[in-house]
Amino acid sequence: METDEDKLMKRLKVHRDVIGKIIKILQKEGIKCERTYDNDSSGDILYYDAKYDKRVKEIVREWNKTKKLE
Repeated sequence: METDEDKLMKRLKVHRDVIGKIIKILQKEGIKCERTYDNDSSGDILYYDAKYDKRVKEIVREWNKTKKLE
């Protein structure tokens, strides 16, 4: 039987892996970014140039729709 803690750890691992994959996709497109730490209220990914706002949002939306973008 899977405990509540097991389920939470599984969800956190999936979240961690997805963020890592999205960061790799962004970097392949030349968008400088990195993972945030300490439960940053700004989100999970920090990117340095606001001109990429639209593209970053598109990539995340596409990932959410298809669960894979690679």
